[in-house]
Amino acid sequence: MEHDCLMTETPPRLVVRPCDSALSAQLSTMHPVLQRVYAGRGIASVDDVDYRLDRLLPPSAISHLGEAAELLARHVIGGSSILIFGDYDADGATSTALCLRVLRRLGHEKVNFMLPDRVLDGYGVSAGVARRIVDYAPDLVITVDTGIASFAGLQLLHEAGIEVLVTDHHLPAHKLPTATAIVNPNAFADSAGKCLAGVGVAFYLMLGLRQALRRHHWFDAHDEPRLADYLDLVAIGTVADLVPLDYNNRVLVNEGLKRIHNGHCALGIRALVEVAGRSLYRINAQDIGFTLGPRINAAGRLDDMSIGVRTLICDDQATALSLARELEDINSYRRELQGQMTEQALAQLPDLSDGDARCSHVLFNDDWHEGIVGIIASRIKDETYRPSIAFAQAADGMLKGSGRSIRGVHLRDMLDLVDKSDAQLIERFGGHAMAAGLSIQAAQLQAFSQAFETVIQRHVDAAVFDNRIECDGELATRDLTLELAQLLEQGGPWGQRFPMPTFHGHFDVLDQRVLVDRHLKLVLTPLDRQQPVDAILFYAAPDELKTRHDRVHLHYELNANEFRGETSLQLIVRDLLVD
Repeated sequence: MEHDCLMTETPPRLVVRPCDSALSAQLSTMHPVLQRVYAGRGIASVDDVDYRLDRLLPPSAISHLGEAAELLARHVIGGSSILIFGDYDADGATSTALCLRVLRRLGHEKVNFMLPDRVLDGYGVSAGVARRIVDYAPDLVITVDTGIASFAGLQLLHEAGIEVLVTDHHLPAHKLPTATAIVNPNAFADSAGKCLAGVGVAFYLMLGLRQALRRHHWFDAHDEPRLADYLDLVAIGTVADLVPLDYNNRVLVNEGLKRIHNGHCALGIRALVEVAGRSLYRINAQDIGFTLGPRINAAGRLDDMSIGVRTLICDDQATALSLARELEDINSYRRELQGQMTEQALAQLPDLSDGDARCSHVLFNDDWHEGIVGIIASRIKDETYRPSIAFAQAADGMLKGSGRSIRGVHLRDMLDLVDKSDAQLIERFGGHAMAAGLSIQAAQLQAFSQAFETVIQRHVDAAVFDNRIECDGELATRDLTLELAQLLEQGGPWGQRFPMPTFHGHFDVLDQRVLVDRHLKLVLTPLDRQQPVDAILFYAAPDELKTRHDRVHLHYELNANEFRGETSLQLIVRDLLVD
């Protein structure tokens, strides 16, 4: 099925999301716009947006959770030394913090954590990391958000007589590692919870642990923890890791956000919100994805993710603020470095005006920081609507790459096909449909790039590369209200595969100005009325900033904008469309 993926300068195509009228009719008690929005996302009844905690998937639906919980309960009851080993991203940090806080809440004092260094250790329980763990001599290691592909490291721990409980959500290889117990919904065909993030799996392990300790009458002599109190961490890790917000994940995130809004959250989360200049009671899933998550992730990208974990487990407000400010500084440096690398990456792209038949992009620069290449791949993917991988030189002499994909191109499966076509091209890889990581020998870069392109051309239908902007249609002028903006915000959480409602429409431009050389501020009126409405396009392109607009066709979302104590309607412009 080889084909040409000709890229041109044609702008993305606007498509109105199909809305099943039969589904919409079943939501007749709701606002008509919310009916349309929900029906377009497959919501069949009001039960599908009932996010009460008692509607969560039961722990028994997660394969092997019971035996893993019994293993952990045995170590808690026996007072064992437990080491939590997490990944170096926001999901790993929240997973680590969750397990630490719950175990300490249970009164278990012999628990600590370890995180790999992205540059020195690489991903997962490598052999070098395993040797350090052996020196630490724990009785039990719990991996969180990692471990399913750590064959060499876990074998070393097994040979050293250390029990290992793997919790992960990443896709497994063709075999499973040596471990005492494994909880990973994506490793077992009969398991529910396949959309859970690493922190979601860790939360379910804690639910299972509590059940096991009840059976052992542990709480006859100990206080029983209220595990819902830790859903603030689950919400942040789930949204930050970009896992699909299926029904179960929406329940977890919704409950976590409610606790943050009420101030019932970790001091570190309070501090992160304050330092980011956000309002605790207004934080939503988008704020997690674009504000809190990147600040936590920055530590793992450029410094030491233990800063992120220490922020999330801190019990002192002053210390939490100090750590949050440290994360803010790291994130500011990340943004600066990212800007430089993005310019270099964009310069490597072919001239689109000449046409280019590639279906993918594989980029490399000697000076790139390996902690930022995932963001660069994401930017190139967004710019070209092609699966993209960016490589940096790693400390071990390898090239370490991070890839991002588009809907319809399962990135990990593509890498697996490359590996099957030539086992010499990839040293190791892992990930998901939309994101993956890999390491290759520097000498294999050109061969890998060609093999990756060939696999995609052979196995992906050309229609996948039709770049579309999906929205929920047009809004009547009467629906351009603050009340609807607030209703839509409350109708979430919105996120991966449950996208934020967006609309399109034509407007006359009454006024426009440029803010801090980057953002385009507009005052608009719908074509059929004179009542003005504010709009803003963040990070506008240079031509969008320079062009004088008299009438515009916008792809936008409704926003309840809070400024100086006043809340008003604002349109957040996603795209200035070409008719």
